[in-house]
Order: sequence, then C-alpha cells, then structure tokens
Amino acid sequence: MAAWIQTLIALAALLVLAPLVAWLAVRFGARAKGGLMLASVLLGFGAVLDPPSKHAIEAAEPVKGSPENDEPPLD
Repeated sequence: MAAWIQTLIALAALLVLAPLVAWLAVRFGARAKGGLMLASVLLGFGAVLDPPSKHAIEAAEPVKGSPENDEPPLD
C-alpha cells in the first residue's frame, strides 16, 4: 500500500474519532471532576485543593481571664 493511502486512512480515522472523543470528554467531564475532588480528599490532598475557611487556632475561642504575659486583659 502506498504511503499516501496510509496517511489518508489515518486522517479519515482521526476525523471520525475526534468528535466522538470530544463528545465523551464533555459528557463524562462533570462526573470526573466530582470524583477527582472526592479522591483527593480521601488521599489527603483535600486541604491543598480546598483549604478550610479558618485554621484550627483561629477558630478556637480565646481564653477568658488575664493573659500570661502580664498585659492587661482584652475586653
């Protein structure tokens, strides 16, 4: 078979398969996005991809009473 016929067959296959691959990517893209976030949380990458709104130290309530460094208490 001549080289130009092989190239022509490969281009025809690409023209047929490219829209099919694009349609499948659009169809399953939204589902994969949610699955990717769930997998990242389960693998321990959740804080990197979706950081918490407050750190644990900032979210803790301050201790009422006099501070330990001899400063006047905050009101």
